[in-house]
Amino acid sequence: MNQPHHSKGFSLIELMIAMVLGLMLSAGIFTVFSGNKQSSDLTTTMGDMQENARFALNQLSSDIRMAGFQGCNDINRGGPTILANDAPTTNLALTASSGSLINTASSWSPDSALGGSVPAQNRNAIAGTHALSLQFGSPASYPLSENVGNGGVPERSADIKLDISAGISSEPFNMKAGEYAIISNCIGADLIKISSVSEGATVAVIGHENSMNSDDSLTIDYLANPSTKFMRFNSNVYYVGDTGSTSSDGTAITGLYKQTLPYDATNPPILMVSGVENMRIVFGVRTGTNTLSFQTPDAAGLTASNIESIRVGLLMVSENEITEVEDTRTYSLAGQPITAAAGGSAGGDTHARDNRFRLAFNTTVKIRNRRTE
Repeated sequence: MNQPHHSKGFSLIELMIAMVLGLMLSAGIFTVFSGNKQSSDLTTTMGDMQENARFALNQLSSDIRMAGFQGCNDINRGGPTILANDAPTTNLALTASSGSLINTASSWSPDSALGGSVPAQNRNAIAGTHALSLQFGSPASYPLSENVGNGGVPERSADIKLDISAGISSEPFNMKAGEYAIISNCIGADLIKISSVSEGATVAVIGHENSMNSDDSLTIDYLANPSTKFMRFNSNVYYVGDTGSTSSDGTAITGLYKQTLPYDATNPPILMVSGVENMRIVFGVRTGTNTLSFQTPDAAGLTASNIESIRVGLLMVSENEITEVEDTRTYSLAGQPITAAAGGSAGGDTHARDNRFRLAFNTTVKIRNRRTE
């Protein structure tokens, strides 16, 4: 006779063991997922930071190489004659490359990277960081369609007629009245302010009247030969500033700005890349012993005309806190240590002791237009 079989369930102890094992397994899965998520966030952030830093340093390097450019006229013999009223330089040989330590948003040492007052738009500059100013004629230049004169006869106060045919320059012609420009040949150069522009299909007529210049007469005769070029005058200031945005925890987001001419409310600074926390620079200066020494922008006795190279360091920072431990590392920016702040807010020589991820990027660029003796 068959005996009945009784089904047996799990005991309380077995259920508790199963629950514990399930919780342990879930915790492991969560830990793995969390680790993978953090690793993915870190990898993505690193990629973005590297891309932004590479773009910023490429732009800076391009302008540094051009510092002091004025066509085939050698900047080592002196800058152009300044005819333009209110020009942002009185001597291009001294202001082609310059810098400042930012004490406050409106107080820089020297007073301005341009040798004048701090541009009003730079009020969001971060104290303790450095500003870099670079001045040069644009590589997008235009030849003369005829001699500066009347009927082919040289006349220095006559309008400047440019050949703006398609393909004649690396950029289409787009200059306007009120802009600064350089006209030069291998003998000399003048910095003027354009008083009027009349643009045709292949020729642009440039006025340089007394209304915007101290003298409407150029200092030399400019003939329509291959050495004579006409180009926009660039004066760019780079600095780290507050973008006005904040991260999810309320921390201010900073970035690298570029201020171009004109320095007024109609032309606000351009945010090149966000996530730049600090910029430091040093100038490679040729001394009397013919050795190259590196000096900070506020160094006493810095001779701007002897600057041959510029070393730039950028400290990039993540927008949010993505690391498990506080950042206590020391970073080197252009040879200058940036340490973790011991307490309170960070300054120019320190960074916040937080859980944001940081990377330092450095480059040294030779100025093409400075001659090594």
